[in-house]
Amino acid sequence: MLWVVETAVFISFSREHDTGYVSRLAAHLAAAGIASRYDSHPMDENWWETYTRAQIDSCSAVVAVMSPQAQGSGWVTRELDYARSLGKPIFPIDPEVSPGRDLIEQLRPKAERAGDGPLVPLHGGKTAGAVCIETRGGVFTPLIDRGSAVPAQRTETFTTADDNQPSIKIRVLASNGEPLGDYELLLRPAPRGVPMIHVTFRVEATGAFRLLAKDESGAAVTMSRV
Repeated sequence: MLWVVETAVFISFSREHDTGYVSRLAAHLAAAGIASRYDSHPMDENWWETYTRAQIDSCSAVVAVMSPQAQGSGWVTRELDYARSLGKPIFPIDPEVSPGRDLIEQLRPKAERAGDGPLVPLHGGKTAGAVCIETRGGVFTPLIDRGSAVPAQRTETFTTADDNQPSIKIRVLASNGEPLGDYELLLRPAPRGVPMIHVTFRVEATGAFRLLAKDESGAAVTMSRV
């Protein structure tokens, strides 16, 4: 049985040569109970505005078919940058390697969560507990208070403590200690205290938790869940 359409994963690819591979990948996912969608129309600006953007908006995750040729594709770059700006999980896959159990096991939790991340308990349209981050010494700092009407969000600015620090790690938890995710924000080399990363912690009306990160220029910061 397939997941409902709102939880489908989106398969991003740029080479017509990979169409057959993508079709087989979609069938492989369907056999495992995970619905997927992909562009079957030649990409142009109108197709991006009327179809592709909407697919990324509603998908649970993006599977990026990353052949060496695709890695330099402007279309793929735009799709992945847009997906990152929405906090969508991205799973690169080498078309020379057959899709296997590892990909299925990584994608299944994303489909089950309707695409937006782990769920925060709600009660009467409000958060049943606080959303916190864990700071040094194991101290929990609330960011979204218990009883906040959803959707709710808060933005905090983070910087680095060391020169050329490669990343910023953020652990997000519910107030009962249940983890909502460990996130790693990847940074360009810079002196300590220079990067200003604006991180938005958001709980959707469905209770789904999302984390978005941008630098001072407004560009999405590459991040991964660890």
